[in-house]
Amino acid sequence: MDHLANEIEEMGDPAYQKDTIISVAGPVGAEQFMLNGLTSPPRNSGEAGPVDAQAGSHNEAVTYCLARVRSRLGEGEKERERSFPAGTSFRTIFRIPPTLRGINPQAEKPEIVSIGPYHRGREGLFEFEEHKWFFFKRFLHRTSLKVESLVISVAHLESSARRSYSEPVLMSSGDFLEMMLLDGCFLLELLFHFFRSDDAIDEEDPIFTRPWIIPILIRDLLKLENQVPYFLLETVFSSSGLSTVIGLEKETLGTLVLKMFDLVYPIPAELLKCYGYAQCHHLLDLFYLTLFPTNGIHNNYPQKYRPSDQSVPCVTQLRLSGIKFKSRKTQNFLNISFKKRVLEIPTITINDFTTTVLINCIALEQCQENSYKYITDYISFMTCLIHQPKDVSLLCSDGIITRFSEDNQYVANLFNKLGKSIVFNVQDCYLSKEFEELESYFYSNWANMMRTHFSSPWSAISVFSAVLVIVLTATQAIFSVLSYHSH
Repeated sequence: MDHLANEIEEMGDPAYQKDTIISVAGPVGAEQFMLNGLTSPPRNSGEAGPVDAQAGSHNEAVTYCLARVRSRLGEGEKERERSFPAGTSFRTIFRIPPTLRGINPQAEKPEIVSIGPYHRGREGLFEFEEHKWFFFKRFLHRTSLKVESLVISVAHLESSARRSYSEPVLMSSGDFLEMMLLDGCFLLELLFHFFRSDDAIDEEDPIFTRPWIIPILIRDLLKLENQVPYFLLETVFSSSGLSTVIGLEKETLGTLVLKMFDLVYPIPAELLKCYGYAQCHHLLDLFYLTLFPTNGIHNNYPQKYRPSDQSVPCVTQLRLSGIKFKSRKTQNFLNISFKKRVLEIPTITINDFTTTVLINCIALEQCQENSYKYITDYISFMTCLIHQPKDVSLLCSDGIITRFSEDNQYVANLFNKLGKSIVFNVQDCYLSKEFEELESYFYSNWANMMRTHFSSPWSAISVFSAVLVIVLTATQAIFSVLSYHSH
C-alpha cells in the first residue's frame, strides 16, 4: 500500500505526468494513446486492454481511475476505453422483466439522472452526467476527503459491485470505478444538502435552484435499473464522516435516505427509525422494506381454501351484494381488511410516484428468488376489484382512491395491465383470508338475494310493495277472524 501511495503522489507531479507513460494496456503489441501522460488502452475489444474485474493488476486500475478523476477535475481531457464482460453472480440489481415493459415507460427508465451502468450515456441524460462533477467537487470540499483514499476505497469494491448486476457490465475498470465514485458521491452529497439546514443555495446548483425537478429526481432513484450497490454508499458514507459533518451524528445512512423519500411519500416515524439500520441491496430495496404490511409477514391461512373460477368480483358487483367499502386510516396502503361485510382499504393516490413504486417493486419481487410478494398480492387483489372506470369512480366516492389521482380510465388501465403481467398464487398471499371471505360471502344466498331484489331502486320498491301487500292482507285476515269470533 505504501508503494501504491508513492505512485499516486508521483502522479500529482506535472513533470511526472509529462514525461511518464503508465502502461495499463496489457500484453505486448497493444496500441497506446496518451492523455496527460496516462496510457489509454485501445478501443478494439479484440486487442489487449485494461485489466478486468477478476485478473490483472489492482494497483494499475486504481492508478488509472485516479488519473481520470484528476484530469476531469481540471487537469485533462476525457477518454474512452474498450469494454469487457464481468461475472454476474450475487445479482441484486436487475432489468425490468419483459412482462412489465411498456406499461409505463417513464416508470421504467430514468428521466433526468442515470445511476449505475444500465442507462449510462443514454440520450437525454447527458446534462446530469456533467452536473455530477459539480456535486463531486462539493462533496470533496465538504468532507475534506483526499481523492486518493476515496478512489482506493471504491476500488476494493469493484469485483463485488460488478457481481451485483444481473447483466455483464461492459466497462473497463477505470470507467467502472469512475462511475461508481461519481454516482456514490452524488447521492451522498444530495443527502447532505437536503438535511444541512445552514447550506446556502449555490446559484450554479443544478437541482436546488430548480426545486420542481426534485420529485422527478427522487422517482429516478426508485427505479430498479437505476441503482448502485448499497454497500458502496455505506463505504463512502463511513469514510466521509458525513453525519458529523452535517451535524446529525445519530443519523444512519438508511435514516437519511428514507427521510429523503419521505419528502414525496410519507413514511411513519417508527419505520424511519426501525429501517435506518436495515440490511438492503440498494435504495429501492430499502424503500420496499418500509411497505411491508403490519398485519403479519405471512398469515399462513389454511391451505384447504381453493379459489373458484370466478374468484373475487369487481367493486360494482360487491356493492350490489351488500358489501360496504370504507377507507382505512393507516399509512400503509397494503393493510386491507374485511369484517362484517365492510371492506376496509387504505387510501392511495395513483400518480406518477405510486405508478413508479408499484411497477418497480413488482419487478423487484419477480427478480428476487424466495422473496415476499406483497406488492404483487396487493395488485392482484385490486385488479379483481377494478375492471372498468366505473369501479374506480366508486372507490373514489368511498375515499379509497383520492381525488389527486390520475383520471379513472388511467387508474383502471394501470391495474388491468399490471394484473395481466403477474403470476399470482392465492395460497401464498398475505390477503388469502380476505380473498376467501369475500368470495364466500358473494356466492351466499343472502348476497344473491341482495343482487336479485335490491340491485336498483325500482326493484327495491317492488319488493317493499310486495311485502306491504302481504302485511296488509295478513292484517285484514286477522281482523276478519277476530270479528267473526266476537259475533
